[in-house]
Amino acid sequence: MLQNHWFCYYLKFFVGFFSLALLLPLSAQNTGDPPQQTAEKKTETQGSKFKTGLGQGIQAETEDGKHNIQIRFRAQMQGNQTFQLDPSESTTNFLVRRTRLALKSGLYNDTWLFKLQLGFAERDMEGDRRNVVRDASVTYNQYRDFKISFGQMKVPFSRQRLNSSGALQTVDRSTIGTELNLDRDVGAYIFSEDFLGQKRKFAYYIGVFGGQGRNRVDQNTPGVLTVGRFIYSPFGGMSKSGMDNDWLNEVDFVRYKEPKLAIGASGAFNKNSNRALSTNGTQYTFARFDYSHATGDIYLKWLGFSFQYEWLWRRANTGYSEATVNNVLTREYSRSGQGYFVQLGYLFEANYEICLRYGEFRPLGETDPSLRYSREVGGAVSYYFAEHNLKLQTDYFYYTGNLSAAEGDHVARIQMQVFY
Repeated sequence: MLQNHWFCYYLKFFVGFFSLALLLPLSAQNTGDPPQQTAEKKTETQGSKFKTGLGQGIQAETEDGKHNIQIRFRAQMQGNQTFQLDPSESTTNFLVRRTRLALKSGLYNDTWLFKLQLGFAERDMEGDRRNVVRDASVTYNQYRDFKISFGQMKVPFSRQRLNSSGALQTVDRSTIGTELNLDRDVGAYIFSEDFLGQKRKFAYYIGVFGGQGRNRVDQNTPGVLTVGRFIYSPFGGMSKSGMDNDWLNEVDFVRYKEPKLAIGASGAFNKNSNRALSTNGTQYTFARFDYSHATGDIYLKWLGFSFQYEWLWRRANTGYSEATVNNVLTREYSRSGQGYFVQLGYLFEANYEICLRYGEFRPLGETDPSLRYSREVGGAVSYYFAEHNLKLQTDYFYYTGNLSAAEGDHVARIQMQVFY
């Protein structure tokens, strides 16, 4: 019943915006023209102002070119198999890992940018709050060195987390980053991805967020998350036609003839967090912790090769909090730790890629006693029919520790992605 409800919601939303996008260029026409002339204008307008296709979604633009809209749909269909020494504990799953509907709009020659992204798959929503809204933000895009975004969006902290889940070399992100990253939140940040106009050598992001995660407000002890991220690209930024943020794409589709290197560092402080992973994870009943965060990353692309290294660190101000709940003394623990992962890939001329990844996590100081040393090792093979817009990926990982739901398991996955 719930699935039918969201399917109908999605269908109505998609059809409504499709109709809007289709009618935008037509509504600007002069209805006083003779029928034949009007028909000619419609044909010309549709040819120049409306387009669609794989990787483009549905795009429309007003006749004067001042306003535009784009609607895109993405789905990831996955099958996975876990293997354990006891065959009875092995599992087989088939699922739609992600189903997303994204809308982007540029107003007044892209002075204002609007982004809306909805997620309908089971894992697109948090378990305790069935909210489909993932992104809802507005960006003032007038100046190169100073832009501002506000709304619900990704916190500019971890490089791989900033990457779209649709632009990865493996079926999914590293478990190390999943544990230590900062997830989406509601707030605002100022930024520039080409500071001082030095061929995208310098980028910065400085923001303030609520600190509780996606569309949540803690009425009792509200906190605040402050974050800063800085990127230096000594050989110029990674970009290609239609993708200014190519550093957010893990694969070297461009096959840069000169090395492209990006070095990033981030820091954050989340005061009065009521969640186990700072901005995400289990919500505490009574505990509140102050979390400090840091990360550093190196990213390289060259001649089809890609290399990335990311180190992440999180430390709480105290290991636990105690309170009496229903006449029972109860303790809730924070989670402190550090970890890293390294990933290497190569894209062959035949459009298939091999990728390897290794990562480790270690708990820090006084922290949740259930948290322990964890490790991941594995690799992926991908075939790109149309880059990330249509691809088939399979990977294998072995996990030790307890960061993965498949603890201590050998996990094999295969996934098909369509990004219209």
